[in-house]
Amino acid sequence: MIAVQRDSMLVLLICLTLVGLGLVMIYSSSSVLANVRFGDSGFFLKRQSIRVFIGLVLMLAFSRMPLHWWARLSRPIVLLALLSLLLVLAWGHGAAQRWLSIPAWGGALAFQPAEFAKLALVLYLADVLVRKRDELHDFSRGFVPRLLVVGFALVLIVLQPDLGTAIALGLIALIMLWVGGMRLYHLAGAGLLALLGIGFSLMHSSYQMRRLVSFIDPERDPAGSYQVLQSLYGMGNGGLLGVGLGNSMQKEQYLPEPHTDFVFSVIGEEMGLVGTLAVLGLFAAFSFYGVRIGTRAGDTYGFLVAIGITAMISIYALLNIGVVVGVLPTTGLPLPFVSYGGSSLMGNMAGVGILLGVARTAPGHQEGLVRWQ
Repeated sequence: MIAVQRDSMLVLLICLTLVGLGLVMIYSSSSVLANVRFGDSGFFLKRQSIRVFIGLVLMLAFSRMPLHWWARLSRPIVLLALLSLLLVLAWGHGAAQRWLSIPAWGGALAFQPAEFAKLALVLYLADVLVRKRDELHDFSRGFVPRLLVVGFALVLIVLQPDLGTAIALGLIALIMLWVGGMRLYHLAGAGLLALLGIGFSLMHSSYQMRRLVSFIDPERDPAGSYQVLQSLYGMGNGGLLGVGLGNSMQKEQYLPEPHTDFVFSVIGEEMGLVGTLAVLGLFAAFSFYGVRIGTRAGDTYGFLVAIGITAMISIYALLNIGVVVGVLPTTGLPLPFVSYGGSSLMGNMAGVGILLGVARTAPGHQEGLVRWQ
């Protein structure tokens, strides 16, 4: 019991540390941009602070919910997530039609359904892999229905278009299906099908193809690789210890939207190699303790939920950092807990709350979890 409590406290501490770092870096990286656009250098910080408060409330509330409630609600939740992805295609807005607005408090509340869908898929797959465990090795009854649900969600996300998020969700699903007991050759076939889908999407999307070409040959399309080049310049300028908080040159409107997808670059410039390695260490520690919470969970459902949530945050972090350091094509994915953005932040903090709830179900922490049938 003591070990599980320690793991859950460390996960909570890591999450809060990254969130706190995010607030500092959002202000540092966005103050110039916010002053130019809105005449208020703290504009983005104030908005993110409100989201952090909401995220903390969600995390606390979800950590106290009995785990079997999530199993019972997983199918309605995933259906709601798929419906929201359909609605965003019809009424979505934003540069890439990824946002959905709903009336709230006399105005409108905008959110990204894809961020809701990633957590919904984790809960759904964990539940179905437990309920259908006797059919997992059967292609038609065990694998195909799971493939159809995941594939439908990914297609809806690709159509927004948001190929980066679709790839991330596909990787999360493959990890959960593998850990859950699906046959490797079934998963290999699904992976091949996904690669064909990515190729098809690239051929029918000029901006996605441009991103790939810019990554392969930056000199051929300097404009397309501008963000990554500026990101690398900033990180190189940071050296070992950085130029100091608030002293980044890239935030002076050289690096577009430095507080969102490329905030890790500003960390590298202002805090140097030491700062970036510290952030990498925090995400590595989160992954380690998240998996360990899963291995000590009270049952298979808790194990799969913990693995899924840990993979959800870790994969996003790896893909974001890979883009910032120039080893992956631009995906548009945020850095969990650190990048500016409400949907991602609140979704990840809600996921951490559920992960902490898994820790509470470990043997000796409370009475064993009664799995919903």
